[in-house]
Amino acid sequence: MDRIKLFAVILLTAIAIWAIVQTELAPTIKFIASIAILAFAGEIISRIANLHSDWGLILLRTQKGIDIAKELAKREQFWNLFADFGLALAYGILSFFIIKRSVKQRIGIIFSALITITFLLLFVSPTILPFLSYTLGMPIGGGRAAHPEAADSLFSFAILGMVYLGGFAAFITMSLLMYAFIVVTAVFSTVVMGTTAIADTAPGLTLILPGINIPLFEGLLALIIILLVHEGSHAVLSVIGKIPILSSGVAFFGIIPIGAFVEPDEKRLATKSKEVQKRVVVAGSAANLVTSIFFFLLLIAFLSLSTPFKEHGWYVMEGMDNGTIIYAINGIPVENLPENYTAPNMSINLTTNHGMVERTMNETGGFGISYIPMDYAPFTQYENPILSFIFKTLVLVFALNFIIGVVNLLPLPFFDGMRLLELSVNNKRFTDFVMYLILAAFLSNLLPWFFK
Repeated sequence: MDRIKLFAVILLTAIAIWAIVQTELAPTIKFIASIAILAFAGEIISRIANLHSDWGLILLRTQKGIDIAKELAKREQFWNLFADFGLALAYGILSFFIIKRSVKQRIGIIFSALITITFLLLFVSPTILPFLSYTLGMPIGGGRAAHPEAADSLFSFAILGMVYLGGFAAFITMSLLMYAFIVVTAVFSTVVMGTTAIADTAPGLTLILPGINIPLFEGLLALIIILLVHEGSHAVLSVIGKIPILSSGVAFFGIIPIGAFVEPDEKRLATKSKEVQKRVVVAGSAANLVTSIFFFLLLIAFLSLSTPFKEHGWYVMEGMDNGTIIYAINGIPVENLPENYTAPNMSINLTTNHGMVERTMNETGGFGISYIPMDYAPFTQYENPILSFIFKTLVLVFALNFIIGVVNLLPLPFFDGMRLLELSVNNKRFTDFVMYLILAAFLSNLLPWFFK
């Protein structure tokens, strides 16, 4: 009987969430309504299944995760090397003074990390914004150009040099501080001088919400993978460091799995050497960054193999309904459109994924939209729903692993970056100053949301 009740609650909750997502309500309203339904469902499920729940959050504890961690931990030398490699990713050349190995080993690890950093910065990182912009349905700029223009070479070398020296911890910290300065300047200009600067400034931070601003099922699968590799790596290094794992399991909010968790004995962890503690703490971010590379390569392979099944057209960034794709103009496929086909004041028929649309060219021969041709990989579209699901899942797993792996290195409360900073710098005044500075910058990046 309880199983039937449980199934009914899960089914009704899923239907209710799906119905809310399909409405035309504002994203904020959708989010609040979905949270309320999930919290209520979580409380009902906890009573039916006799589980503990806090406002809809259910922790389903299991021994299975601990057993897997113990099995993986048998390759102790590999995982210790992996954790030190993670420290080199986090702190770049400066990790030479943090990693406790021979000089030769440290140089080898740092050299490998610098090669990985180069690959992540030059190939993975530049593709994240376009891929996510399409997946989240957000514009990344106008213009007819098929590809985003390359960043200024001098600035690119400066960024690369900074990351080589201080790793991704320096990269995300400086990026956050620089954008906070831009936001605060825009707020000052708006409040004091009456400009519209803040209205034209995008928020530096946003929530990632499956079903709200990323696809529901692809987003959930991506977040589960992210948390599994992150928490799993913490667990393996805890076992190697002989730190008891008190519990492990899966966390649910209502009916939605929001990730895996491991609970190492924090008191025992604090008694271990700083070397062991740093390895345990950095393992999560290291795993996320390596996973990002793996899924990026999988995505490239998938795009190559699925080329015959891609749709062709123009993905509209501005000037038409969100998500509009133009396939043909006056019956001519856009990829075969002759140069100078259109003329000023000419009437045209656009074949789109929303049906036929009539437009009249303006006096300069334009028709009031900006677009990106879909032969540009981030804007790939498939008619086949299975291929579309695979594409979006690969995009979200590679992109969000990179983002979470890097952001987690920020020296903020509850972030692994704060623990790493405290373990690496024996000066509480300095670490507290850095924490409050970054916290202020973090909150500043949210300010544009309050001016929308």
